[in-house]
Amino acid sequence: MKKLFLFDMDGTLTPPRKKINHNMISKLAELQKQSWEIGIISGSDMDYIEQQCDKLFDLSPADPRVIHFLPCNGTKYFFNFKKVWEYDMVKKISSEFIKSIMRQLLLYQNTIVSIYNDIPLTGNFIQMRGSVLNWCPIGRNASTEQRETWITLDKKHRIRELYLQTFKKMFDTNLITIKMGGETSFDIYPKGWNKTFPLNKKPFTDYEKIYFVGDRCTINGNDKEIYDLLKNKNNCDAFQVNNTKETISVINKIL
Repeated sequence: MKKLFLFDMDGTLTPPRKKINHNMISKLAELQKQSWEIGIISGSDMDYIEQQCDKLFDLSPADPRVIHFLPCNGTKYFFNFKKVWEYDMVKKISSEFIKSIMRQLLLYQNTIVSIYNDIPLTGNFIQMRGSVLNWCPIGRNASTEQRETWITLDKKHRIRELYLQTFKKMFDTNLITIKMGGETSFDIYPKGWNKTFPLNKKPFTDYEKIYFVGDRCTINGNDKEIYDLLKNKNNCDAFQVNNTKETISVINKIL
């Protein structure tokens, strides 16, 4: 039986924006020894996956050559260190529509800075990843301390939640999906390009059993669609976790 264990990255395999530890790598190696294939599916691009999972490529007990790396919700796919596919949202929706989204994001960025003048600002606020447009109000260059400052403000004032509601009124949600990305940002992508995207394509249609672990499985979370799909599919399952320790517990239960 071909079986695949898919993992979200931030908050699941690694603490948000931090590196994978040796204990987690050892658990992935144990899964491989029990004939599980491993996949890492993230909203982030491949450069972030490489930064956070660098220990996987350095004398690791897990074999990275046979790990399926699926950045940008699986709209990009790397296997055995080679790119297998990459999709472009400009070809799916017009460049003019994307430009209109970016213009609106710039207005929102200015508004947030004006209202919450104590938020940290670090640069790299809007990032075009080809198949995903990411907006981070504090900037992708934020340090751990700056991220924590934003997370506290966001929880107190519900900043992202309120902007998400505004987004959905502003843009045609029949064309695009807008989700909270991790703890600091928003991901915007064509409708249907969520984490279920690669499951309808080979080689992922060949697996008889697929398990998924993620931390953002509720409404507005970017793991919700794949969680719901696999939770209700025969011979598959999905698990929601809150941190890497809970991910280890899920792996131990399966092992």
